[in-house]
Amino acid sequence: MISSAADLKGQVVNRFMVIALHVIATGTFIFIPWMLFGPGLPGGNAASTGNFGDPPPGEGMTEMNITDIQTMRLQSVVFNIVLICFFYVNMYVLVPQVLTKKSWIYYAAAIVMCFVIMLGLNEAIEHFMTIDGYRPGRPVYFSIINFLLVFGLSTALRLTSDRVKFERDRKERETENLKSELALLRSQVSPHFMFNILNNLVSLARKKSDQLEPIIIQLSHLMRYMLYDSGEKRVSLKEEIDYLKSYIELQKLRFGNDVGVQFDRSISRSDIPIEPMLLIPFVENAFKHGIGMIRDPQIMINLSAENNILHFTVKNKFTETAETKDASSGIGIQNVRRRLDLLYRDMHELTIYEADRWFVVELKLILK
Repeated sequence: MISSAADLKGQVVNRFMVIALHVIATGTFIFIPWMLFGPGLPGGNAASTGNFGDPPPGEGMTEMNITDIQTMRLQSVVFNIVLICFFYVNMYVLVPQVLTKKSWIYYAAAIVMCFVIMLGLNEAIEHFMTIDGYRPGRPVYFSIINFLLVFGLSTALRLTSDRVKFERDRKERETENLKSELALLRSQVSPHFMFNILNNLVSLARKKSDQLEPIIIQLSHLMRYMLYDSGEKRVSLKEEIDYLKSYIELQKLRFGNDVGVQFDRSISRSDIPIEPMLLIPFVENAFKHGIGMIRDPQIMINLSAENNILHFTVKNKFTETAETKDASSGIGIQNVRRRLDLLYRDMHELTIYEADRWFVVELKLILK
């Protein structure tokens, strides 16, 4: 809720800033003529001002009075308002509705039509705002330049804005897709784990083993972690290690002394966050393929973490006669590979290989 409120506040602030910028820019553009048209140098005639309101050649140079200057200002202000209207029509109507949804041909035709309308309005403005029969006017090329500048600016701003919005929406879609995929991957861990454990319980129940009760109690602790604790985005490294210990102890209760299991760990900090249930698939895989028709089965697990760098190694013995699978086989290994790609891209190294009848998994992970 806090992050949502912060995002909403940020959007409101950004929208207010954009509106304020438009208001300031529009107001400045409209009243530019009040800054450009003035009495000029002492004497206050048209020749001394250097403005484009000088009388046409051959008509003589007459001194412009205050009314003349105010009229020229008003003409320019009205024309600038016309340009601003075109700016927003082009930005919010022509570009998104014609250029984007139709074609360049329709858009070019619309721009030509707007240009003709602009010239007609410019002529009308000068016709109805005369000074004692004399029309100061403005050169046509000056109107064309202003039109092209406004057209180019509005088009560039709209296309840039659309591009930024497109990239933002694309990233949001990617983020949502990744979240959905990650949630699906997390949900796949628990059923896969429970399937293996329930098979163990069935086996012990058939044997009417005294180990059934402690295994069920141990399993309840694991289920609590899977259902509640691992629902967070991250858990502490200590919690993940405790989960591994519980799982290993549960397997020891099942196999007793038939399987040699060694779990060594060395961590400098126990509060480092890590993705929950990220390491367990490798341990599950070792128990699944490291026992059975193997003489003196051994499983060796080593976990160390220092300076936010985790090293995790799982080794299990295998024989050539035992059934072996590809390193990436099984939903567990495929799952963890994908989760590593999603959550620790460019921050992990996963190596799976066979050496001297040992199946070895080595994971180097940068925790953050």
